[in-house]
Amino acid sequence: MKNLSFEKLKTSSGVPLYVMNLPHANTVAAGVLVKAGTRDEIWPKEAGLAHALEHMVFQGTKIFQDSQRVGAYLEDFGGYHNAFTTKEGTFFYCRVPQEKQETIGIFLNEIINNQSIPEDKIKIEMQNIAEEIKMWNDDPGRFLQMATFKFLYQNHPLSRSGLGTSESVLSFEKKDFEKFLNRYYNNANFAIVVAGNILPNEAQKLFDQSFSNRRKLNPTNRKKIEIEKYTERRQIEKKSDIQQIQLILASMTAASDTKDSLTLELFASMIDGGSSFPLYQELREKRGLCYHTGTISDRYAEAGFWGIYIGTDPLKYEEAITVAMDVVQNNKNNESLRKRAIDLILGRLSLSFENPGRIIENAAHDILHGEEPKSYKEIMKEIESISIKDIEKAVDTYLKPEDIRQVILAPKDLKI
Repeated sequence: MKNLSFEKLKTSSGVPLYVMNLPHANTVAAGVLVKAGTRDEIWPKEAGLAHALEHMVFQGTKIFQDSQRVGAYLEDFGGYHNAFTTKEGTFFYCRVPQEKQETIGIFLNEIINNQSIPEDKIKIEMQNIAEEIKMWNDDPGRFLQMATFKFLYQNHPLSRSGLGTSESVLSFEKKDFEKFLNRYYNNANFAIVVAGNILPNEAQKLFDQSFSNRRKLNPTNRKKIEIEKYTERRQIEKKSDIQQIQLILASMTAASDTKDSLTLELFASMIDGGSSFPLYQELREKRGLCYHTGTISDRYAEAGFWGIYIGTDPLKYEEAITVAMDVVQNNKNNESLRKRAIDLILGRLSLSFENPGRIIENAAHDILHGEEPKSYKEIMKEIESISIKDIEKAVDTYLKPEDIRQVILAPKDLKI
């Protein structure tokens, strides 16, 4: 398993195809990455359109006339499908028993290239997404995360919620989806990833036969946009019917294609690898300041996001902030923690490389970060190359106390 890697090919239509053959597996997973996400929408009119389209492609295609038939095509023999939309891309994927591998090309071709966007389903599905937006707004943790991105990235496209707004989503018509499809859903913006018990030439043959897009080539060619400087250090939001203060200590970090970006992900594991690591021990076990705490680390083209989440008593939130910041500063040069974090990451990576579905999801994220999908050995080499000096330098550059922003969600009647 640890010696396996992706083989890069191209389909007959020119789409990059990455295949990892897993001879021991009983399944095959495959996905198509579309290099267009929330940040590529034209706001406010298209707010949430990338995510809404992700929903609509499953409502019917040329072969599968409705959502029931879309689902049944794979589910009738134990397969499954799903998708997710990020700020920078959308990934559609499926997994099937090895003996049904011929279905992956047909299914992905239908939802990517032959979606019908039935008009009678648009209103219903957009109402479902409007309910999803309400659900996120009602959930304190999710609401706080959206508020943090908005505060941190200000007017930059990275500040946008992938769900959009209820107003925009409920206004979408078929022509809006068709415009987005014509703009981004073409061979210039696709990458196909396959992992499982299938040979590279077999996967290539499947997609040569099944995957065909006739839209005009139109690469996204996304330009990096400068992020505005800001001086405010604290944002306070209020909500009724909550008892805790929930907060995120956040900072913008390095671009996704830099070593510092990966270095800060390793540092997140150094302090938050589990219940035996410093963040949990200092905040919960030693002081009883919270039930839940954890780090957040995301990578984006212009600047990443790094943060610490804490839910705590309103009378103790300032102490919790102080303790969390001390954890950051006191462990940036802890060599034993670096080694523990590397062992933890590589162990979890070993588990993920036994699952073809996880392999293709990780590969999709690699591609979104401007990289080629990595093998286990390549990831191991990359992580092990990060020294404690690299970590200290990255923390001192991006996680200085004066650069940390506080986004606080408090009970409505609390004065802070």
